[in-house]
Amino acid sequence: MADGMQVMWFVQPAVAAVAPALGLVAADAVQGTRNPSSDAQFEALCAGRTDMVVTAMDNVMDWNLRPGPQDFCIVAQVERTTPLQLIARAGLHTLEELRGATVLVDAPANGFVVALRTLLADATLHAVDYTLRPAGGVQERWDALLAGRGDCTLLGPPFDAVALRAGFAALACVQQSYPAFPGQGLVLRKAALDALRPRLVPWLRGLQAASDRMSSGNPAVFQALVDAGYPPGAVAAQIALRPPSLVPDREGVELLIDQRRRLGLEGAVAGYANLVDLSMLDALAAQALPGVP
Repeated sequence: MADGMQVMWFVQPAVAAVAPALGLVAADAVQGTRNPSSDAQFEALCAGRTDMVVTAMDNVMDWNLRPGPQDFCIVAQVERTTPLQLIARAGLHTLEELRGATVLVDAPANGFVVALRTLLADATLHAVDYTLRPAGGVQERWDALLAGRGDCTLLGPPFDAVALRAGFAALACVQQSYPAFPGQGLVLRKAALDALRPRLVPWLRGLQAASDRMSSGNPAVFQALVDAGYPPGAVAAQIALRPPSLVPDREGVELLIDQRRRLGLEGAVAGYANLVDLSMLDALAAQALPGVP
């Protein structure tokens, strides 16, 4: 592996783009690569091809049930929430019209699909009323929707804005229905905690500092987000989504558990303490105390 920590993400988190631009972390502290799906993230973590991933925190509940190491944990939350809109082809206007629809998803039983299925269930649409078609990550789902391989999918920035400009319709917003819905988490294997700690704690310190400074009006913040692929018109929204703390939000995690429980999915017996490892952030807090080296 390269000297920098290896991380896989669907879209580079805003704080991860801003931190090196402001000189808060070394430019080569992490080597980030875009991944095509959450299954690719799982496989890379199991095989040791990446150190960590930025992903939907629900994934940990599913991954810890699959054959494999079963030691995945969330060590930080890198955005306050993940804005998600249910985007549909032209001609569809309501959730009720999705009966018989093909819904494009990353994976059928984990990740953002749990929030999507809960949205549909609240609209009295159940698993027998639609078909889930795995299509990959957000870029891949947008490409599939654009190509007509499905009727709708969940999209987040910047893809949702692109879809709306292209004439697609927004049928629902996850955050409007579930205000506590949390942002993506930084996930790794517990077996890697000790080896990664000397490099990961300083990186997390830089991410927190970046979050604290993102509303300063510094032009470098704007440029860093544009360089990361966010449309100029979406930069202000990304700044507003910065996490006030990297500590995974308990209310948000418990919402994910409850959504999984409501759908009868496995893994809902997990609690916050089973999913979240705060040792990295505890070390970060301890180092910030006066007189503590």
